Amino acid sequence: MGLACSQARLLTLTARKADCELGISIDSMHKMALTREMSQLSQEYYSRLQSKQISYYANGQYNQMNYNYLMGYGSNYTAILNQDKLALKSENSMILTDYNGQVVMSDDYAKAITSVLGAGAMDKDGRGGTFSTDNIPAILATLCPGFDEDAFKNVINNTKSASAYDAHHVNTLTGEDTQDSITVDNTDTLAEKIQAIVDFYYPIFSAAATNGWTTEYNKDMALNEDYVSDALVTGSFQLATVNEVGEYDEGGSLTYFLTRGYIAENNSSDAREEVTAWYNAEKERISEKENMIDLHLDDLSTELEAIKTEMQSIQSLIDDAISSVFDWGSG
Repeated sequence: MGLACSQARLLTLTARKADCELGISIDSMHKMALTREMSQLSQEYYSRLQSKQISYYANGQYNQMNYNYLMGYGSNYTAILNQDKLALKSENSMILTDYNGQVVMSDDYAKAITSVLGAGAMDKDGRGGTFSTDNIPAILATLCPGFDEDAFKNVINNTKSASAYDAHHVNTLTGEDTQDSITVDNTDTLAEKIQAIVDFYYPIFSAAATNGWTTEYNKDMALNEDYVSDALVTGSFQLATVNEVGEYDEGGSLTYFLTRGYIAENNSSDAREEVTAWYNAEKERISEKENMIDLHLDDLSTELEAIKTEMQSIQSLIDDAISSVFDWGSG
């Protein structure tokens, strides 16, 4: 009976020994994976420290390059009329294109184009082809409620149409309306507003009319605030200078715009601190995982040594029992 019990115990220990050895093997592979992860983390950290960011200078500081700065605030044309509140580029002819030369259009801009040209102007991938610049006044009128197509057409063609409204004299002491109606000519004021809108938007839409346009990057730009800057560095996005007929001037490389001071390339101390904080947090996360694995490995190793010792003891008892049986038979 003792021999049978010992044999059963030995089988149980053998199974547990195999489990421990398997656990140690798995933990060892996990440690190797963490070593590779740490190596990749170090490489990415170094890469991020060396990477450059494209920015623009406004309000006494360098600001993160974004679509709004380069291409305007969508249908919020009032930003153009209130440049003291929102930073706008100093060179209106500088626009954002992709590597194919297609103008990168916001959803608002695409909606204005398709409302004038029809839904077929944009394909299922969010890209649009060329179109006549004669459509631009209608597109701007759609984009900027409160201004009609003829008003934009007149400014674009350097013609004026009179605009006036009735006003009344008011007694400044009593506040009473004297009912003496006069006509105030605000043609110049209105023209100046439309001119500001045209100055900003026309290069964008004339370039789109001549070279095509795309909205396929909008989701990525919405999810990643560094997307425009990173894409300019890698060349996925490019800056172009648009001439009067919507064509791109030659020699408009990133270096050209940096040299002209339209944009800046920097790696600020704030960005370096942010990257370093990210690296330290990731390194700590990997270290915690490694510590947990080490503790588990220690437990398994200790248990494995105890199992081996007990197995040797039981095997010795089994050998003695078998030996005594043969010795008894020989007597």
